[in-house]
Amino acid sequence: MSDPTTPSRSVTRRPLAAVGLALALAVAVAAGCGPSSTGAASTSPAPSAPSSTSSRGAASATRGCVSPARPTTIAYETIAGVDPNLTSLDVHAPASACGAPVVVWVHGGGYQTGDKANQIADKVRLFNGHGWILVSVNYRLTKPGDPKSAQYPDHFHDVAAAVAWVHRNIAGYGGDPTRVALLGHSAGADIVSNVADNPAYLAQQGLDLKAITCAGPLDTEGFDKATAGARDPDGEKAQWKVALGNQPDYLTSTSAALLVKRGIGIPPTIGVVRGSAQRRQVETDYLAALRSVGVATTTIDARSLSHQQVNQRIGAPGDTVMTAPLVAFLTTCF
Repeated sequence: MSDPTTPSRSVTRRPLAAVGLALALAVAVAAGCGPSSTGAASTSPAPSAPSSTSSRGAASATRGCVSPARPTTIAYETIAGVDPNLTSLDVHAPASACGAPVVVWVHGGGYQTGDKANQIADKVRLFNGHGWILVSVNYRLTKPGDPKSAQYPDHFHDVAAAVAWVHRNIAGYGGDPTRVALLGHSAGADIVSNVADNPAYLAQQGLDLKAITCAGPLDTEGFDKATAGARDPDGEKAQWKVALGNQPDYLTSTSAALLVKRGIGIPPTIGVVRGSAQRRQVETDYLAALRSVGVATTTIDARSLSHQQVNQRIGAPGDTVMTAPLVAFLTTCF
């Protein structure tokens, strides 16, 4: 098995002097919400608590405030031959943002589809309403049969590069780079868990895992691909093989539950448990693996929701499953 701490794939990149350049991109906003459901969240004992609110608040007081003239769609990286939209992000900042916490959102879509504008309107209202900045991220997508499209570790690299952009630039949008939550759904959750639990991706950006204050990989069996894939040969395993299969041992080297280690800085993490008995077990075992190495975890009981509803209900009017426990977790995190 190759060393999962040293991902690499050769690409040609232009220097990142372009981190502050705007793209002439249209930002399409789509929202979705379904009927309300009930649910509950449980929080594990916190063997290692996040940094104190008071110390982070003091740090934020030294940061800048929002500048309305700044572009809101930005290229966080420029890669030759790649559609610039795929390596861009959208910054949704409250009008009065000043030293505000930052939520970075990573969309799903099976590594092959999706966009940073999908299902984002309710999240913007929710997080901005709490005075937080929302940064929604795109990443390179995999096109089946096209070896020039994204392959391992491109998706993970891109999200790490976006986190690095936030860390270095968000103060100019009124954000506090010492308070950054990284959240994602479905394939986005798989990416988030890899970036938050494997230090190699942020290390390539000159950062360590402390750049992420807390993490929320929401609903994926990718935490343990070997276990999930063995019983689901035509489901998620297929999308993992297409996107990540250029890594011979991808079933293990991209399974976050198998990568967690004590003392490497993995942030407090929130997850959901839902779906089939197998899926619930994979999600439960991942959170247990984190706790076993001293990481504080919070669990949302989302058994009443479908996979898509986990995403759609965040911030949706009338939601009683996802929104309150996620906001409570982030409030404690920040």
